[in-house]
Amino acid sequence: MIQHTDTPDLRHLESTDDLVKNVIESQSIGEAFWRRAAEFPDDPLYRYATASHATATRVWKSETYRSAGKYISRLAHHLASLGVTAGTPVGVISHTRPEWVLVDMAIQTLGAVTVSVYQSLPVAEAGYILFDAKVSIVIIENDEQAEKIRMLQSAPCLIPEREGIPPHEVQLSFSHILSMEPLTVTLPGGVKMVAEILGDTTLPEAPPPIPQSIGRSSLASLVYTSGTTGPPKGVLQTNGNHLSNVYQACESRVFPPHGSLMLYLPLAHSFARLAYYSTFLSGAELVMPAVIDHTTSKVDLASVARDIRESNAQVLPSVPRLFEKMAATVQAKSRGKGLQSFILRLCIQNAITVYELRKIKKYPSILHQVLYEGLSPIRSKIKRQLFGDSFQHGISGGAKLDPQINSFFDALGIVICEGYGLTETCVATHVNRPTHRKIGTVGPPFVQVDVKIDPVDGEIMMRGPNVTSGYLNRAQATAEAWDSEGWFHTGDIGSLDQEGFLTITDRKKELIVTAGGKKIPPQSIEGQFKRVPYISQPYLYGEGKPYCVMLFTLNDAELRQILRADGVPVTESDILSTLPIVRDMIAREVDRVNSGLASFESIKAFEILSEDFTIENGLLTPTLKVKRKKVFEKYQNILEQLYQTNMS
Repeated sequence: MIQHTDTPDLRHLESTDDLVKNVIESQSIGEAFWRRAAEFPDDPLYRYATASHATATRVWKSETYRSAGKYISRLAHHLASLGVTAGTPVGVISHTRPEWVLVDMAIQTLGAVTVSVYQSLPVAEAGYILFDAKVSIVIIENDEQAEKIRMLQSAPCLIPEREGIPPHEVQLSFSHILSMEPLTVTLPGGVKMVAEILGDTTLPEAPPPIPQSIGRSSLASLVYTSGTTGPPKGVLQTNGNHLSNVYQACESRVFPPHGSLMLYLPLAHSFARLAYYSTFLSGAELVMPAVIDHTTSKVDLASVARDIRESNAQVLPSVPRLFEKMAATVQAKSRGKGLQSFILRLCIQNAITVYELRKIKKYPSILHQVLYEGLSPIRSKIKRQLFGDSFQHGISGGAKLDPQINSFFDALGIVICEGYGLTETCVATHVNRPTHRKIGTVGPPFVQVDVKIDPVDGEIMMRGPNVTSGYLNRAQATAEAWDSEGWFHTGDIGSLDQEGFLTITDRKKELIVTAGGKKIPPQSIEGQFKRVPYISQPYLYGEGKPYCVMLFTLNDAELRQILRADGVPVTESDILSTLPIVRDMIAREVDRVNSGLASFESIKAFEILSEDFTIENGLLTPTLKVKRKKVFEKYQNILEQLYQTNMS
C-alpha cells in the first residue's frame, strides 16, 4: 500500500489560536482527547436533548471533559477486560447519540479500531461489514439492531463476490455484545448494558494508558463506502488521517473554534466523524438531538428539525437533502392564500430580486430597498425558525448542493458553505469559507491538500496527510484508485478556477453515454428537477440509447399541500402519481428543463413512480445517494417501455 507522510505542517499554527496544538502534537486521537481533557477539564464537551416523545418539551443536558472523561475511562477499562487492545476491531451499530461518542473515544483510548456500521443497513449488508472487518465485539443501539445480530447468529450470511472471490456463506458469531438501550430481543451469550458500565463506580475514573505502539500511522477506524457501485469497501483511516483533517478543518475556520455545532448526521458517516472529532479535540461544543425512539433507530425528521432550532447551535453540518427540504417547506408556505403567506411570498420575491441585482453590481430601486429593509424581520424569522437564534452557517457535504438552493438561502441571509470530501480522503478536502464563498463550487482546498485535474478526462486527484492509503482486503481496488505517486483518483470530474475553487460536475462512472456517443452528466440535469418542491427524486437514463428518458418520484406531502392550495380536491387515499393534473405539472417541468438542454440531452419521455427511493427499499445509500444500478434493475421494464411507447 502507498504510505503518506503524516508529519504536520506547523507553519499555520498561529492561525488556530493554539486550539489544535494538541492535535498537531499528539500521536493518536485518544492522546489528543486526553491532553485537552487534562488542560480544560471543566469546559463543555457535549450537550444533548432529552424528551419522552417527539412533541414533548425538551430538557437539555450537558457534560464537561471531566464528567464525560469519567464515563469514557470506565468504558475503556471494561472493553480492555473483554480483550480489546491495540488494533482490535470493535463494531458500533447506532445512530448519533451520546453513547456513540463515549464508546468511540474509549475504543480510541485503547488504540483499537472503530468499525462503524450505518444503523439503517439491512441485515445482509451489516453482516458483510462485520465479517469483512473481523468484528467479534459489537456495540448495538437497541432492539432493531439486536434483531439483526440475532439473525446473523442464527443463519448464514451471504458474502457477495469481490476481487475474484466467489459469493459464499459464512456463519457469524460474537464474543461480546453491548447495548445502549434495554432489549427485549434475546441474544446467545447475553448482553451487557452500556448504562451499567457508565454507572459502575468500581471501574477506574482515570483512563488506561494509551499503548506505546499506537502512532499516527496506526489504524483508527474502518469506514465502509456507500456501495453505489458494488460491495462496500472498508477504508483504512489512520489516527494521522483523522488528526490531520481536524487540524485542516479548524484552520479553515468553517468549524467554530469556540461555540457549538449541531450533529444529527449518523456517526457512521465520515463527514459526521470529522465534525465530532473537531469539537472533542479543539474546544467547540458538540450538540446532539434527542433520542425519541428507544427500540428502533428510525429518525423522526420533525423531531430533529425541532432540536436543530431549539439547540441554538452556531453551525450545522448536513447533507444537501435537509437543505432542499427546508427550502421546499419555506416555498410551500409562501404559496398559501392568507396574509402571512402573502407577506412571506413578498419577502422571498423581494430578497431574490435584490440579491440578483447586487450580484451584477446594480442598485435596487428605492421601492425594492425600502421593502428589503422593512422585510428584514421576516428574513430573520425564517432563519430562526429553521436554525435557531445563534445560527451562523451551515456546511453542506456528502453530495452536490444545487446552486439555486444555496442562492435561495443566500438571498435570505442564510449562509451555507458547500464542501467536498470522500471517505478515502478522511474526509474533507475543500470547503467554502463563511467569509469567502463561490456558490456552485465546493471551495478552495484545505491546507496540506494537493489537487490536480487529469488533463484527459477531467478526473479530480488528491494527495495529502488526510488521504488514506487504501481499502481493507481489496488490493485490486486499492491499486486502481491510488497511483504510484500517491495520488488518489476520486472518480469525480471537475475543474479548478484561478483561485483554486473546485467545481464538481459529475461522477466519472455515472456519465451516460448515448447510442450516438454523447456523454451526459445526469446529476446536473437531475439537479434542475430537485429544486421543484413536489419532486422528490429524478432519475435520468439513456445509456446506449438514442435519447434520454426519466423517472420521477414525488414529495407526497408537499404535492398534496400545493394541490389543495390550488383548489384541487385530493384525499389521503388518492395515488398522486396517477392523477392527470400531476402528470401535466411534471410535463411542464420537463419542458422547462428541456428548453435549456442540448437536443441529445433532452428528455423525450418520463414516468412517475408510485414509490419514493428510500434506504429501506434499497434505492438510497445511508448517505441518501441514489443507487443508480439498483434503480435500473428495479425499473428496467418501465424504462424499456418508455422507449417502446415513444418509438411507436
